Amino acid sequence: MKKWIQSFRLIIQACFTAGLFFPLIHPETISAYLFWTVLAVGVFFCGWVCPFGTVQEWIGWIAKKCKLPRFKMPRKIQKYLQFSRYTFFALMFLEISFSFLNARFYFQDNLVHNMLSWTSGITLAIFLIISLFFDRPFCNYFCMKGAADGLMSIIRPISIKRDNQICVHCHLCDKICPMNVLVENTTFVRHPNCINCMKCLSICPKNCIKFSLMNFHLKKEKK
Repeated sequence: MKKWIQSFRLIIQACFTAGLFFPLIHPETISAYLFWTVLAVGVFFCGWVCPFGTVQEWIGWIAKKCKLPRFKMPRKIQKYLQFSRYTFFALMFLEISFSFLNARFYFQDNLVHNMLSWTSGITLAIFLIISLFFDRPFCNYFCMKGAADGLMSIIRPISIKRDNQICVHCHLCDKICPMNVLVENTTFVRHPNCINCMKCLSICPKNCIKFSLMNFHLKKEKK
């Protein structure tokens, strides 16, 4: 198990969350540099840089320490609900606005610059409260930036790879994934919801999950 990865990721997340107050390392500036890397290695902004994603994750960690009840979206609902953020993204091109749901913007820009209104503050509070009980609710179902980057990442040749011959099917990777991706059902993760948080890699007891280049020996997915 490579738990050091999560310690390193925590440091990076903390730096970029603090970077909201320092223009030189502002997360959106970094996002511009990461844009083209999405095509090669998938989405790292959401899992490592985005302050609102980080805050949702930290709230979830606090909830676990306080032993609050935590829930996973049932698979029967998740298989449909996972397309919601892509629906919002598509509707944007039809000039149908859902800006009142953009909690990431309210957090990264309005909150930092003390521009929150009552309505935006309520939206932000709702998502943060839901984070006590569900992993990254905004990231999973409402983030249009995550949807755009996720769609681009589908063609990535480098991603999370699972060796089915070593895997003992303990389901830990599926349980820990904050984006409800079924890692155990694939040998090479191309799911657009994957944020490369590497939690599945860190928790795997057999080290059968790695981040590497796709090869032809691991192309077949488990049925």
